[in-house]
Amino acid sequence: MIDLGTKPETKITIVTPVIDLKKSDIVIRGKELKAPFELTWSCYKNEDIACGICDSCALRLRAFRIAGMEDPIPYLIRPKYN
Repeated sequence: MIDLGTKPETKITIVTPVIDLKKSDIVIRGKELKAPFELTWSCYKNEDIACGICDSCALRLRAFRIAGMEDPIPYLIRPKYN
């Protein structure tokens, strides 16, 4: 589709280095690279403070938990896990 939608001389390559990684592996890799997780966002419901309960927040929180890290962004509700 890219080739059909662009001029023949335009060369675009899509690179997806984390497509096959689990979210927790992405968090671990981000820690290794010193990624500024405090500047990232996943919440579908809110724009000012993450809700903590939408699917995206749940996946993010679970990934950080599995990676053994605390997610640095604030959450309206931060579920407790055993």
